[in-house]
Amino acid sequence: MRQINRRAYVRLALGGGRGYNAGMAMFDMMGGFMELELPEHDNFPHEEGASCAFVSSGRAALQTLLANLPREPRFVFVPRFVCDTVLQPLKRLRLRVRRYNCDEQLRPQLPADLSENDVLILANYFGLTGGAVEDAARRHPGLSIVDATTALFYRTERPCFYSPRKFCGVADGGVARAPFPLDLLPEEEDTSAVRALHLLVRLEEGLEPAAPVCDAAEEDLNRGPLLMSPLTRRLLQAYDFESIARRRRENYAALHRRLRGINRLELPDEAPSAPFCYPLASGIPDLRDELVDSGVALPLLWPEVVKATSAETAENRLARTLLPLPLDQRYSVDDMEELAGLILH
Repeated sequence: MRQINRRAYVRLALGGGRGYNAGMAMFDMMGGFMELELPEHDNFPHEEGASCAFVSSGRAALQTLLANLPREPRFVFVPRFVCDTVLQPLKRLRLRVRRYNCDEQLRPQLPADLSENDVLILANYFGLTGGAVEDAARRHPGLSIVDATTALFYRTERPCFYSPRKFCGVADGGVARAPFPLDLLPEEEDTSAVRALHLLVRLEEGLEPAAPVCDAAEEDLNRGPLLMSPLTRRLLQAYDFESIARRRRENYAALHRRLRGINRLELPDEAPSAPFCYPLASGIPDLRDELVDSGVALPLLWPEVVKATSAETAENRLARTLLPLPLDQRYSVDDMEELAGLILH
């Protein structure tokens, strides 16, 4: 770490000069101006260690897992119904990729030519398809890696990668878990202060003004893997993840109670882990537009799937019609009742 003149730093911190360098904040000195004060719940569902790495994003977590495999696989099989960012680590590591399909119930349709020399990536969609993941992994003779980027609270003995920012207000961060040591890790540490700007804009001005700032932050995550930033680590200590999980399960139960009759997806009555959203596949014409007009943000989760697949495939239909209804900890059961009412009116 570079050295600084601490007396000069104190003058700057007390307002005695211009050009304050944020890097100086690495020296945790007593006094000076007030910083952001955060609680310390410290109950994030994953604990960093020899087999659990905290890195800069979900895609960085996948690359960490792949870089630590005992041997290079023949192929890595990737579901078609996932975000294209999953492919970035595979391209960086120059691994050969094959794609495979899912059915209308989000169940993986495993290729007949899978071998023990192949790695199979299985997606736990929205934290609700863990059973299908485990069933498919048992049928694969080789190593399975679980994409749990929308299933932060899902636990398994299989290698997994997670994306905390889909469950709480952080700008980045990823977690890689494995049943083997993760010795090969990124050497440099990420920084998040500038990338986190959209969190503050959303708080002050709302979703629409913050959206382009968020898009820019998302684009910045396409850089190579880094270790998780100090800011993201501290923010993850500040969230009460036990409360987050409980609220998400309660909201899921409230929505499913009202909407199971129109949902083409066969979802469990109780969420097996705290879900990312309530996935609704109803077939009601123009429902997405009606809900957006009513103030409900419902993006196409993975628009690239629509472009890359033919219209008659399950992946294409799901990408076009599945509505990811919000059920996160910002909302109550009463909010879920109101949302269900908008759909069933």
